[in-house]
Order: sequence, then structure tokens, then C-alpha cells
Amino acid sequence: MDELYQGLYDLLATEDLHQQVDDTLLEATFEKISEANLPERLATAVAEHLLARLKDIKATKTSKKAEEQLAWVNQLLASLQQPPMPGNIIQFEPQALRSLHPKGLKPELPTIGLAQPWLFTAGKDSPALLHELQAELNSCNHVDILVSFITVSGVRKLLDRLKAITATDGQGRSQASVRVLTTTYTGATDQKALNQLAELPNCEVRVSLDGRRTRLHAKAWLFERDTGFGSAYVGSANFSGAALMGGLEWTVKFTQHGQPDLVGRAI
Repeated sequence: MDELYQGLYDLLATEDLHQQVDDTLLEATFEKISEANLPERLATAVAEHLLARLKDIKATKTSKKAEEQLAWVNQLLASLQQPPMPGNIIQFEPQALRSLHPKGLKPELPTIGLAQPWLFTAGKDSPALLHELQAELNSCNHVDILVSFITVSGVRKLLDRLKAITATDGQGRSQASVRVLTTTYTGATDQKALNQLAELPNCEVRVSLDGRRTRLHAKAWLFERDTGFGSAYVGSANFSGAALMGGLEWTVKFTQHGQPDLVGRAI
């Protein structure tokens, strides 16, 4: 790595790192990595080396850069599998499975996939938070909505989607269940908005009435899917029209596939 400076680090120790530390003439603090965290730390280290190696691979006279990268990865995968498992070879052109659905009923997909994290800032280069929540609702099997307040303008933006996913069939089953937790803090929550949500089937609404003491200030949307590809949105946006329609809000998305520990803590 580059030159070490005085300050805090969180680096996996290697022989080269120990030598660099010795060269600084500074005192170092090392901490043993627990067995529980070791697999993740080792996997991260391997991933960093793999990424650097893939970026260094260049095209040849007979194949494109992507083809060379895929060939190298498939060779690496084959070397890790004993015995080799041909079914794990990545195909060219590389593709990602995004959904399984009845013929002719392709769902609306979130612009940001279900594996990578994202920070929504309401900037021009960021998808609209409202669109992403709509797409997430379309394909979830359960959603928890945790906000400080809810307004009619906010519910109006998503009510059709919520009605669609909670609608019951002849056996009383629906695509998704919904739980809502909000507060009366500052008196901003609209009673009409709560009534609209409470009237939905398979939707449970709870309100914290102790606004002065509890002061629930979290804002989160937690989406669960039977596929195991859940996602969570945590940030500053309440369930209001202004927040969902481009207010100056920051919201972080993390995913069950990419950041399972974070989703586990949230859910």
C-alpha cells in the first residue's frame, strides 16, 4: 500500500504491512481478528486483489478485454472447485438474473439492483426515491415502514401500490404484508393518512403516542422477499409527499445480498 501516516487504520496485517510499520518508527496497535469476523475479512482481502487483477487484464489480438477477464475468472473458479463443476462457469455475455415472473408479467424493477448499496441524494445522477420505493413495493413479500410522521400527500403517492400488494384473493392471501410504525411527534402525522393505511388488508398500523419522551426519529423502509434479496432504505425522509418527491433528503440503500449483516440488524 501507499506510505503510512500517523492515525487510525483497519487493515489486514501482512508481512509487507509489518515491514512498513517498522519503517515508520511509530508504535503500532494490532488487534486479533475474531474467528467470527475472520471469513469476511479474508474474503474482503481476496476481493481487493481480484479486483486489481481484473482491472490489469488487457485485450489481446484475438479477444476483447471482457473475454479475457471472463476466461481468467472461470479458470480461477475451476481451480477452486474440487472436483471441477462446469455448471458454475460464467457465460459470455455476462448477465444477471433480475426476476422470475409469470409469462408476460415482467415486474417493474428498481433502477438500483438488489445487490449493491446506494446513496440517494435527490441529485440529477440519482434515481428518484419515490420510483425506487414503488418498484420495491411491487416485488416484495413484506415491508416494514418506520417513520416519524405520515401525511396524506405521502400516502397518496404510494396508496395504489399498497392496495395492489395487500389485496387478498379468494383464500385471503395477498402478495405482501405491511407493518407501519409512526408517532404523534410534533403533531405532523395526519389521522386521515393513518386511516387510509389501516383500511388496507394485511396492513398493521401502530402509533407511538408518547411524542415527548419516546421521540422516535428513525426513517426506514425494510423490504423482505422470499427470494432472499431483501433491501433496506434508511435516511432522513419521512412518509410525506415533499420527502418522496425530491426534497433535500439523504437515504442510504443496503441489501440483504450485498450487506447481510446490516439488513439483519435492521430487520
